[in-house]
Amino acid sequence: MKLAKAGRRVAVIETYSQVGGGCTHWGTIPSKTLRHSIQMLSDYRRNPLFHHTLEQVDVQFPDLLRAADSVIDDQVRTRYRFYQRNRAEVIYGRAHFIDANHVEVVRADGAADRLEAQHFVIATGSRPYHPPDVDFSHPCILDSDSVLKLQHTPRSMTIYGAGVIGCEYASIMSYLDVKVNLVDTRDRLLSFLDNEITDALSYHLREQGVVIRHNETYDQVEMPENGVILHCHSGKKLKTDVLLWANGRSGNTEEMGLEQIGIEPNSRGQIEINKSYHVAARRSEHNSVLCRNDLQLSHHGRGLSCGRIGWPKPIVLI
Repeated sequence: MKLAKAGRRVAVIETYSQVGGGCTHWGTIPSKTLRHSIQMLSDYRRNPLFHHTLEQVDVQFPDLLRAADSVIDDQVRTRYRFYQRNRAEVIYGRAHFIDANHVEVVRADGAADRLEAQHFVIATGSRPYHPPDVDFSHPCILDSDSVLKLQHTPRSMTIYGAGVIGCEYASIMSYLDVKVNLVDTRDRLLSFLDNEITDALSYHLREQGVVIRHNETYDQVEMPENGVILHCHSGKKLKTDVLLWANGRSGNTEEMGLEQIGIEPNSRGQIEINKSYHVAARRSEHNSVLCRNDLQLSHHGRGLSCGRIGWPKPIVLI
């Protein structure tokens, strides 16, 4: 929007059938809506004015998902109107580079368009990392995307990975009276924050009944008839109804033709960038590719990246 408002010619290529990306459909918006809904439910339960009605309140995880779906729909409509008002063309399809100044977009019906631009922004986002020895087709093994399709409230859950996503869902599920094991591969939660903040977070999660297990890694995941067993390197075996894998992300950079423009993502699909968020191999006065992926937080990336763009030529956001 900032580029369009500044008079740049902008095209947005969207792989999915709706605008918004991972932030709107699987990340920030649904998780924060779930967290807000749970917080309101908790305030209701603690309020003495409503104690006599508590037996009438039976909120399950699918109920919260319906509330999140409503917010997502509103966000999609709002974002699409933003594009329309600012005359930023949205093209639905899968893009791949042909050379440094051209991308081809293949639509769902097989039709292909070729776009030319001086500058490109790669904002394809990321997806949950899937280790090859864990069977994510099993109905009891979830990631931060598939958990949004969970149609029941489990009695117990092991969350492997205690980053932002893992801590969010530990808090959400514990408020639904789910017994939660939060497995942290490090010695403290969210180590990029001040110690006072992480100490307070750990205290409140434990107060909610979350069992936090620091410095634990997994050896294998066993799938008996009922539930999932996470075998830890320490020898502990954690058996719960479901396992939520929240350990790491992989960049959505496959089949983009990045090799055509001299870009090679790492093993997690992430692209190396310089301090100005340009892909170093592609930065010049006449052509450049900008990418944002280190924190993998959508709102943070947009703010920092757009502040560094001063391009006068046509721009394609992928």
